[in-house]
Amino acid sequence: MSDPTLKATLCPKCRTPAAPDENFCRNCGTQLFAPTSAPPAPTQAAPQASTITAPPPAPPQYQAPALVAPPKKRRSKLMMGCLVIIALGVAGLLAGGGYVWYRTSYRPPVRQAPAVPERAAGTLSEFPVDKDTQPTTVETEALGGTTAKSETTSTTTKLPPGVTKSSLAKGATAMTSSTYKKVPAGSTTSATGGDIYICVLTAMPGQTGFVDGIATSVRTATGGTMTNVTVQSPKGATYAGSHILGSQGNIYVLAKQGSDIVIILYGADPSVNASVDNLAKNVGNGEGLIDYPETKESLWTLPAQTPSELTLVQISTMTGAQIENSIGAGGDLPSEMRPFIPDRLTAAKYSDGSKQEWAVLNLQYGSGFQAWRTWLLARSALGLGGGSTTTVRDVEGIYLNQEGKRVMLFQKGPYLIFMSGPASAPVDRFVALGNQIQV
Repeated sequence: MSDPTLKATLCPKCRTPAAPDENFCRNCGTQLFAPTSAPPAPTQAAPQASTITAPPPAPPQYQAPALVAPPKKRRSKLMMGCLVIIALGVAGLLAGGGYVWYRTSYRPPVRQAPAVPERAAGTLSEFPVDKDTQPTTVETEALGGTTAKSETTSTTTKLPPGVTKSSLAKGATAMTSSTYKKVPAGSTTSATGGDIYICVLTAMPGQTGFVDGIATSVRTATGGTMTNVTVQSPKGATYAGSHILGSQGNIYVLAKQGSDIVIILYGADPSVNASVDNLAKNVGNGEGLIDYPETKESLWTLPAQTPSELTLVQISTMTGAQIENSIGAGGDLPSEMRPFIPDRLTAAKYSDGSKQEWAVLNLQYGSGFQAWRTWLLARSALGLGGGSTTTVRDVEGIYLNQEGKRVMLFQKGPYLIFMSGPASAPVDRFVALGNQIQV
């Protein structure tokens, strides 16, 4: 019995039934089924390889790189020469800088009061001390008894009309003088106005009428009015004398009672009349010129002990402005000279046993470098003249004979010291004098 679920295949063309396994119609030969491609052969999966787990990598071990000497570069001769020149230049700069530092660095010594003659020491303390005026110059000199030295010995001392050094020498043995200037309020620099001249005399004993004679001569020469005046100083001293006021100046002539001191104050410019009056009231009110620091500093550079066989005859000090004015009196001062003018000049004159003159000039500059620069210039000039070197005050000094004199020059800190004396004097005497200067 046939399976009812099976259905016969009919020829699509002639409708003849076909057996199940027939692909073509047995009646007309028509292909019963469309041709189909054979299915691809099943792909056999490759056998799975077994998995092997690798261990974790070990941390890298640091190995120092092998030291390999760098290839040597051959330097050219030109480069080596440049390096040598640079090294020498640096060494030269260091050496030069050290030398400049040595010559310009300075520590002042502990100074003592200078060994000035008794006649001068007694007069220095008589000068008035005033906050509105200050001394710019100081000079002490011998008047010589009955005759004085040349009227041109002093370039800064100015006496009132009717008075000369010759007339003063008849009644006085010595004179210390100073030029005062007004100081503007709030300033430490003196003004450029009129000068006030103060002279302190050491009178001879028994010279009655000497003070009155000076006052009378001044009144006659000036035609001014004269009145008597008495000044009582805070230190207890009494000064009595005359006050002459006229068109040619304001003048005081005072004598210290019970002593040999005579003081002359003189201002020619009417603008300083009040200052002259104030200074007259202040005579003997302090330590005199030593109360002014700049004056004391300059004077105290002089020897504390004068070398043997030398006698101090004259001392003086003046400011750079006064030096410049005196140099340029005949015309304008060349600008090239200004850097070589010191801030202050202190001079001392000595006399030896043979009455020959010795001199010391102390040029004080604002800095050690300025003094050193001037020293180099002077040293070159003296060196070209055949100068020889020695040691004085622990620094180098140079000396030579010139125009019948022996001169010596040395520099220490801001000071440039010039000494002169007889050409026949041994160098050791100059060195001894230089070593006594307190710089």
